[in-house]
Amino acid sequence: MANRQSPLAPIPSPAIVAQDAVRRFPRWALLLLCGVYVASGFVGREPWRNADMESFSALLHWMDASPLAWFVVRSGAAGLLGLTLICTWYATYYLARRDAAQPVPFAFGGEAMPTDYARALADGALLALIACLGLAKFAHETTFALLQLSSVACVFFGLAAARYHPIQSRIAIIFGTLGLGCALRGLQFTGGDWSSPLGWQQIAHMLIWFTWPAWVLMALTLYKWRRHWLNPRPALHVALPLGFVLFFLILLPCVDKKENWFLSALPCLATLSAFALPTLRRGMKSLIDLFTLIFFSGCALIIWIVWIAMQTGVPPQPAANVARLVPGFSPSFSEWTFGLALLATAAWGFLFFWRIGKHRPAIWMSMVLPASGAALCWLLLMSLWLPLLDYARSYQPLMLDVQKYLGDKPYDGSCIQVQGLEANQQAALRYYTGRIAVPMADSQTCAWLIVNNAEFAHAPNHAQLQDWHLAGHIQRLAHGRENWLLYRRKVNAQN
Repeated sequence: MANRQSPLAPIPSPAIVAQDAVRRFPRWALLLLCGVYVASGFVGREPWRNADMESFSALLHWMDASPLAWFVVRSGAAGLLGLTLICTWYATYYLARRDAAQPVPFAFGGEAMPTDYARALADGALLALIACLGLAKFAHETTFALLQLSSVACVFFGLAAARYHPIQSRIAIIFGTLGLGCALRGLQFTGGDWSSPLGWQQIAHMLIWFTWPAWVLMALTLYKWRRHWLNPRPALHVALPLGFVLFFLILLPCVDKKENWFLSALPCLATLSAFALPTLRRGMKSLIDLFTLIFFSGCALIIWIVWIAMQTGVPPQPAANVARLVPGFSPSFSEWTFGLALLATAAWGFLFFWRIGKHRPAIWMSMVLPASGAALCWLLLMSLWLPLLDYARSYQPLMLDVQKYLGDKPYDGSCIQVQGLEANQQAALRYYTGRIAVPMADSQTCAWLIVNNAEFAHAPNHAQLQDWHLAGHIQRLAHGRENWLLYRRKVNAQN
């Protein structure tokens, strides 16, 4: 009984870190990585169907559908993603400064200083967040999921920094709560199927790739720091991010868009994964580096091979696959895009030789290659493959065909009547052609009418079409839902 530890006694830390291992990650490199990651996917990209256009159409009540408006929306989305990265860094920093999160003190000194240790862990958390595969696509779409992500990150930061900055903490919590309330308005709860093994199996498969590689380190954190959170008084640096992750995980079967929902858990999951970095063995670090090099180098190689095939036709099989999957696409060459992709690939090669060289150890080094590899592949996709992705995922090719009939883009807000078009299709019509879409039943006398041919049986009857003559048939071969009939009002038609 005399050897039993008091429940209020400090719990030993599993982190053994020397001062030399918490040197700062070069700030210019960290800022450059974050800037490239945020900008890729927002710069030079057309609005994509469904995700981008749905949110863009919701904003058309307050703004004009112009390229300037789309620039404002993209800039705001990029700012939200940047805010998420900042909040994740500072939340991890303040959690790592707590006494329970500190490494084991050495008998003769030399252990990591609290501030330097917290800064190094924050760098690791930020790199782990960028490395998450699920963050790339969903965080670069202008949807309410991005607002939800940044709002949760603000609340997370506010709770983590409450001890150190009470006023800033309250502001962040209020701001995040308001943003979260706006973001959750469009969320639909489906009720879920809690006894369904197949449903949980699909969720498990989604989480494995969506949170890779952070979930591996998070599991290691929960094991190494188990005495700190399996405790009557759990340590906040593990309990707080774990509580957020469990909240989003428990409600995951009940929401319709599961990727968008669990996107908000990634900052907290990245913070949890950072606390595994001080406990990693040399063998685990080598395994992470080896897998990362193979995986992201292979992905980059595939992206380059397909791009070369699109440009030259060699090798023939990837070129044939592109022609089959995206019929009508004509590739183009851009010196600027090619140079940017070549520079990014060369930087990846430099990191490869840097990582296999002999350097002083740092606890954030294991996350450099995963974060850089994720940023590299995302940059290559958003540069080399961007024309292909815009052609396949945007309304631009379809609207160019429509514009051939409509003529020059008007500046007087002319209308075009529609029948059977979805809200995002009407928003795309307004964005690309400059014409406001109104229902066919509306009393306005527009010069043009677009009817969805797939719903023609439920659309206008012959009596309604007596004032119109068929001007063209527009079909998008790459996407079967766009099959439109374009009508022009007869000159002698009555108003």
